[in-house]
Amino acid sequence: METKFQTSFIPKKPLIPVGGLTQSAPHRSFSFLMVISVLLFIVSIGVAGGTYFYKSYLESSQVKYREELALREKQFNPDLIEELKHQNVKIDIGKQLIQNHLAVSQIFDIIGRLTIENVRFTSMDLAIGQNSGEGIKVSMKGYGTSLSAVAWQSDVLGQLERYGLRKVVKNPILSDPALDAAGLVSFGFSATIDPESLSYVKSLQPPSTATSTTP
Repeated sequence: METKFQTSFIPKKPLIPVGGLTQSAPHRSFSFLMVISVLLFIVSIGVAGGTYFYKSYLESSQVKYREELALREKQFNPDLIEELKHQNVKIDIGKQLIQNHLAVSQIFDIIGRLTIENVRFTSMDLAIGQNSGEGIKVSMKGYGTSLSAVAWQSDVLGQLERYGLRKVVKNPILSDPALDAAGLVSFGFSATIDPESLSYVKSLQPPSTATSTTP
């Protein structure tokens, strides 16, 4: 009896179910999202770690700078610096006082340059104005050996520019001439002295050559 073999290799039922190819797409999408999530997680961890280490670096640098600053301060000796500051303030105050100081004694030199040989002054009063620009008022009493001597003294006061004192002595006036029993002529004198010409700083400069008023 002959054995019968099936000659067809075509399966009667499909090996792959219908729609089987489309079922793998969701699996692939899920895998891709997972990879992205893992990468983002790794990046966030890296950023957080970098931020932490950078913060630690800044804090350590700040501590280092403070230590260096403290070391520098010790090297410069803060106590000495403070003392030098106090001394500098005193020097500045001294300079200001010297700059504003008036050498009133220079008035005697000014009057001496204006006084002729036959005239003498016996008294002097000074009045300093409240404001620095008002000047110093000088009032004096004196006498001359004769009327001609007093007249000459008046002429000298009228020619102050010859002696370089026009800006120094302002409004010079001789007043109340009177002849006494001894033949002497008494008079009063008043003028205003420019305070800038009495500066102590200027008095330290070499004196200029004054023109003599001696006859």
